[in-house]
Amino acid sequence: MDDDDEVEINPDTDLLSEPSIGEEEEVETDAEALDSWESFHEHIDALIVNEHCDEPIRNLDERRRTVLNRVRHQFQTAPKGTAERCATEKPLIDQQLELSSQRLDELVRFGDELVSNVRVANERRELNRRMFESQQQSMTQMQLQRESIETMAKFEDIKARWTELEEINEPMMLWDQIEEQKKRIAEIMQRKDEMIDACQKEVDRINAKYDFDRERQSQDLCCLVERVDHQVEVLKEAYKQHLQMLRHTIEEERQLFAVSAVEKWRTFFDALNKNFDEKANLVRSRQQFYANQTQHINESQEELTKSTRIRLEKECERLELELRRTRDNVLMNSEKLDYNYQVLQKRNEENVIINNQQKRRVARLHESIGRIRRALKNLQLSGKRNIERLSQDIYKLHANIHEMETKAHQARLNNKEKFNRIWEINFKELNQLVDRVYHIDRIIHEQQLGPSLGAAHSSDTQHIPVGARRHNKRRLPKNRVLPQDGAKFKPDIKELPIESLRLMRNLVRKLSDRGGFLIEQRLIKILEPYSEEDKCLVRLDNIFAALRIQRLSDVQELTQVFLPYTYCPNCQPGGLSPRKCAEVFMKHQTSSRLDPDVQAQMDDQELHREQEHHIDTFMVKGYEAAKACKNHYLVMEPALCLHAMNLYTTKMHKQMYHNMPGRQSIAVNLIPFSDKDIRNFWRQFAGCFPPAKCKLWKTLEHGLNHYVEVLKMRVQYDAEVVFLRRQNDELRHLLQKFKV
Repeated sequence: MDDDDEVEINPDTDLLSEPSIGEEEEVETDAEALDSWESFHEHIDALIVNEHCDEPIRNLDERRRTVLNRVRHQFQTAPKGTAERCATEKPLIDQQLELSSQRLDELVRFGDELVSNVRVANERRELNRRMFESQQQSMTQMQLQRESIETMAKFEDIKARWTELEEINEPMMLWDQIEEQKKRIAEIMQRKDEMIDACQKEVDRINAKYDFDRERQSQDLCCLVERVDHQVEVLKEAYKQHLQMLRHTIEEERQLFAVSAVEKWRTFFDALNKNFDEKANLVRSRQQFYANQTQHINESQEELTKSTRIRLEKECERLELELRRTRDNVLMNSEKLDYNYQVLQKRNEENVIINNQQKRRVARLHESIGRIRRALKNLQLSGKRNIERLSQDIYKLHANIHEMETKAHQARLNNKEKFNRIWEINFKELNQLVDRVYHIDRIIHEQQLGPSLGAAHSSDTQHIPVGARRHNKRRLPKNRVLPQDGAKFKPDIKELPIESLRLMRNLVRKLSDRGGFLIEQRLIKILEPYSEEDKCLVRLDNIFAALRIQRLSDVQELTQVFLPYTYCPNCQPGGLSPRKCAEVFMKHQTSSRLDPDVQAQMDDQELHREQEHHIDTFMVKGYEAAKACKNHYLVMEPALCLHAMNLYTTKMHKQMYHNMPGRQSIAVNLIPFSDKDIRNFWRQFAGCFPPAKCKLWKTLEHGLNHYVEVLKMRVQYDAEVVFLRRQNDELRHLLQKFKV
């Protein structure tokens, strides 16, 4: 495994190349011809091996394949234990399932190792880079420290020589020493420039290395994606082959079971033919036995009949006695009934009196109901008047709010204009200051450092125009006046194509089935005995009127909204996947939880573009499927019908209300920058002057100050020289006088 870790992936070549058309045809023919595990493994190995891979990666895959084959051979040649012998006695289907799970697990582990190789190579490369960068950094720091020590030593030497120059009185020697001091200073400055250039080269090298590493990382990611895609294709093919093998195993098991059943029936009929004579003798003996039993039963039945006749005669005498007793009881009950009748008649008279009292009470209740109804009507009238008065107050408040929002918008515009004007003034002044600093720097550079400096670089900061920034908007209160459409006309339904008519019929049926929760169970029970046509409670015209569909274009737009949620039962027998239904419901719940203001601020153009993209994709797929399927028609899941209808109503609501001419959007915040953003923007100008230039300015300042001191000393020396020359002239003149 150490050799595998040391393998480095070449980023300039592709890890896995796309197979050619011939290779795909060979894979399909091999998939049909697979009948054993050996052919299956040969097919998988052919899919894994790719001749277009890099040489290190191919060697790595070959080594892993060699190790895998060696482990398989060891397992095959190992002596079988009790568990393996039990496994061989299992049914073929169980053995096939275990073997398929083992092989698929091996493929998954192999794919994990392929993906982990890229990660190991990246980690090794990152480790090497960090070690190299740490070494380079330590070397650079050592060089800078060494240079600093040498420079300080030279600086101390120069400083000591200045003290020596103060003791020299001869001008020529003083001039020579000053020139040597200049050379030493120039040498120090040259060493500093060389170190600065070396540091700049190191920075450039690090930037180039970073760009190269980033490119290699992107290539490694591409390589990893290709490996994953290839491994997914391999696993798909492996699962298909294992399913095919499992079908073959089940078919073989069924054939074995059929053969064994046929063999059992054959042996049974052979035994039946052999024992036919024995069965005939057995039948005759059974008939004789049944005749004897029948005679015995007849004799016993005659004896039972005699005993039953005697018992019934005794029972008849007993019943006559019971009849006499019952007659006496009936006479006594008739007397009791007469007495009860008299009692009930008295109670009836009492009930008549109570009913009269109840009628009078009901009359009084009706009078109270009438009074309550009159009071309710008066209350309704007063409520309507209050509602009208409150509505007028609301309209006035809306007008006042609109006026206040207009004034606030004007104030925001004024503030924005002032902010822009101050921003421009500050930006121009700061640019002028920066240009002035660069101009002074160029003059100092040309005067002090010799060669001319190139054009000064302007600041890297960008002037952000305030007027072009995006700002948040909110809607004005909804206009309560609906747009007046033109004259209504009835669209001709015959203009629709046959597929659209079928789809609309299915959609209406799904809508009616899905609307069961709006109907009470009692009404559903009442409608059960009727036919399907008589059960219709809502007509299509009423549905279109509720949805405000008046033109054929509206029907086509509704059809386009429903198309992404439809499918063909012939092309897709399983219907839509549960995952897609769950995603639709989760998306619907998430959108329903959003705040209405947030929904109003969404980008309608982006949503419309996304919907058109989905519809175009679905139309292309549907056209291709219609070519392949003879009886191609579209149906829809009831679970998605209400969701699609909600999308359509939401879209039409936005078109009718949110995009009305009376609506206008007012910017809430025309200056969306925070104080932190503004401070960060103005702090960018601090980066106009790099640290190297600041250090250079400090060094020049120190040198110029020292040069000024030297010039002051030179002026003093020149004055002393002039004074000494004058004294020499006077002395020479006096000497000439004395000589004369």
